[in-house]
Amino acid sequence: MFGAEKLRLDLENLGYKVEIVNGTDQNQYAVILDYEVLIGRFAGRIIDLGVLATNDYPRSVASAVHIKTQPQLLEKTDSVPNVRNIIDSALGTEWRYWSNNFNWNEERDTRRLISQINTIFKDA
Repeated sequence: MFGAEKLRLDLENLGYKVEIVNGTDQNQYAVILDYEVLIGRFAGRIIDLGVLATNDYPRSVASAVHIKTQPQLLEKTDSVPNVRNIIDSALGTEWRYWSNNFNWNEERDTRRLISQINTIFKDA
């Protein structure tokens, strides 16, 4: 099994509540509802967290997370060249796309993906 369903099932097996959502770019996203940020300056914040579900997941993963919360954790003006790029998200105007390279050359599983997402928040 690959793609959105694989990502959804893996995330649910890790205990997350997940919906598959179609973006305006015609791609599918796994959205973790009520995700608690565990580390970093946003620790304790509850957000919706979207991950593009590549067609061949877990063989490949997209290079971003999508954040929905009010107020936003970071805005587009918080972009820092060569550190983080925050732009509009294909999930809607209330979402922000945070660019990130997941270095998906090693272990390719959802537990590792979540670990890397936690690192994004640790370093934010």
